[in-house]
Amino acid sequence: MVKKLLFLLFIPILFLPGCFKGKPTQFDGELSVKLYVVFEGNYLPNIPVLLSTFDYNISSYIDTTDSAGLAEFEPVPYAEYKVNTKATIMVPSFDNPDSLVEINVVGAGIVAPGDGNIIIDTLEVIASGAEPGLKINEIYTVGPPNNSYYWFDQFIELYNSSEDTIYLDGMVVCRMGEFLADVTYIFQFPGEPLTGREYAVPPNSFVVLAQDAMDHTNIPNFPLPGSVDLSHADWEFRNSMDYGDFDNPDVPNIDNIETGHRLDFMISLINDIILIADGSDLNYLDGIDINSVIDCVEYHTSSDAMKYIEAELDRGYAGIGLIRYSGRSMERISAGFDSNNSTVDFEIINHPTPGYQHE
Repeated sequence: MVKKLLFLLFIPILFLPGCFKGKPTQFDGELSVKLYVVFEGNYLPNIPVLLSTFDYNISSYIDTTDSAGLAEFEPVPYAEYKVNTKATIMVPSFDNPDSLVEINVVGAGIVAPGDGNIIIDTLEVIASGAEPGLKINEIYTVGPPNNSYYWFDQFIELYNSSEDTIYLDGMVVCRMGEFLADVTYIFQFPGEPLTGREYAVPPNSFVVLAQDAMDHTNIPNFPLPGSVDLSHADWEFRNSMDYGDFDNPDVPNIDNIETGHRLDFMISLINDIILIADGSDLNYLDGIDINSVIDCVEYHTSSDAMKYIEAELDRGYAGIGLIRYSGRSMERISAGFDSNNSTVDFEIINHPTPGYQHE
């Protein structure tokens, strides 16, 4: 179908103290890492590949693939590595192979040493948004730089990576405990689950869900220039049982539906599980039906933490290395990119980007 590919790069529970393990300073040997970058069966030249590890306190490595699509890193410390790449390439048009079109490709993975000291592996890249649907695209939890323990500027950002309009009607947003059987919070969008057609999310658009839809940078007598303005968020979490819960009358509510729950949608600063589901299963006392789950992200500051959500929903962790009150955020490496492994799907960015993707 494709005659020839030409590629062009353009190039308090929430306050429980965290336990941190000092990173080792001595290496346990050296490795040679060789990675081929492949898109739809074709090896890609001139693609930047980033290699990083959580095992040592060292800088990341970067190399560009050669004409055979190979990036080489040698010698590097003996460790497990996270690999990712993001690039723009030119490929033949689907309907006219003689014409080139520009697409963005992304790829991420984990490579680990075996018995020897050489790793040879392949990194399959996909077109950005190749796994279409509604995704949890960004989670901002840690609060802005401040000495007053202020973190009420939390938000969750969704993204529609599909080519179809998606409707939020009746969907639920959950904070999970241990596995799908343990629902900590459950808030619901208005409308009828599955069949409602009132609250549309067009293709390639973002939706911001604010804990409190206010300008957190401009609180009277409490300036927080490192925070975010959420006064124009798309939705606001609201609990009618929490009489002190801020409510922006200009922003529609996502309402608590858990009997007896009296808190806003407050999530842990450095470790938690966020899940969105289609709302077909509202019997939260026995958990959430896995078939109703749309997306799920577990985040934790430590890569050694115990895994709580089922691996078929998320095999890794976002937020490794995240620090409280740093003003930093967790966002997918590319809008909507989802391999069901948050360790490789997400990165930590220096400042939250509600409603848009970081560069």
